[in-house]
Amino acid sequence: MKHAFSVLVLISSGFLINGCGSDSSSINSGSSIDIAIPFRVVANNETIRCGETIYGLGLGNTDIKLADARLFIHDILFVTDQNIEIPINLDAGLASQQTNIALLDFRDKIETEEGTTEVCAENNTPNSADNPHYNDTIHGFVTVDPAYTISHIKFTLGVPFQKNHANQSDAIEPLRNPGLATGMHWNWQNGYKFANFDVRPIGGVTRPLDATWSSPKWNLHIGSTGCAIGVSDLNSGTQPEACLAPNRTIVTLPLTSINWDEIAIEFDYSALVAMSNLAEDNGQAPGCMSGGTDPECEHIFEKLGLPWGANEAEDQSVFSIVALSEMLHANHAE
Repeated sequence: MKHAFSVLVLISSGFLINGCGSDSSSINSGSSIDIAIPFRVVANNETIRCGETIYGLGLGNTDIKLADARLFIHDILFVTDQNIEIPINLDAGLASQQTNIALLDFRDKIETEEGTTEVCAENNTPNSADNPHYNDTIHGFVTVDPAYTISHIKFTLGVPFQKNHANQSDAIEPLRNPGLATGMHWNWQNGYKFANFDVRPIGGVTRPLDATWSSPKWNLHIGSTGCAIGVSDLNSGTQPEACLAPNRTIVTLPLTSINWDEIAIEFDYSALVAMSNLAEDNGQAPGCMSGGTDPECEHIFEKLGLPWGANEAEDQSVFSIVALSEMLHANHAE
């Protein structure tokens, strides 16, 4: 069976904003509405879980197991049919989010053996338990004017520049390292991994031109590169400079004809790796770690709507809105 990663977002606000547009100054004259946005990671409409096999991905039709599945998103907005952006304010009282940044952690299991802990272990055992940092829901509120029609949802995959280039040990959760951001930071430069999807191909990863090389994981790390200012520079007071490759994906999705209480956002991992062989690597870091010359990154960046090398950015093709009823039906059939 072939599987595809998906991220599901249900906006549980239970409202629909209709009517003719009016002056943008009235955008804050409406009431504040609490919203909860749950996310789910699924494979071919089945929930993806630690320790379970996902079949037939990429050019090599490779079977894999999940090793890590986390991502940062920020600046979540509703957009009206007049292109007015309405920010969704997140509940900063939760460890998983600040007012405009959220960390989604889809690693559902944690395994403890003789004092050691492994999150999203390769095989679930009787020692496996729920991961206490698992987070699939964003909580917040939005202020709307009923005169407006919401036509799109917009968000950015990443961490805002200033917070991406700051002392991580002093950061507020979910950006604190060590803390919830442990494993979501770059070792070789200052900043965070915006998306971290690591998998264990069954049989491992090999290199066609190097019989002595192997890796147990095919990694997908998206983050800013070409950042001249490092951690030690920041600690001494140097201000961060713009990175050569910011690598933040801005996603804008039309609602089309789906009602508010039937909205889902799908992230299709199989589409992302459709042109990748997860059992092979052709050089540099295993998988794609955002390298501008890493051969595994070209098609990944294309799918994410990011420029890579001499390639200009195209429209992203991994996020889409689907009807919630389709997801519920698929989950019921598991």
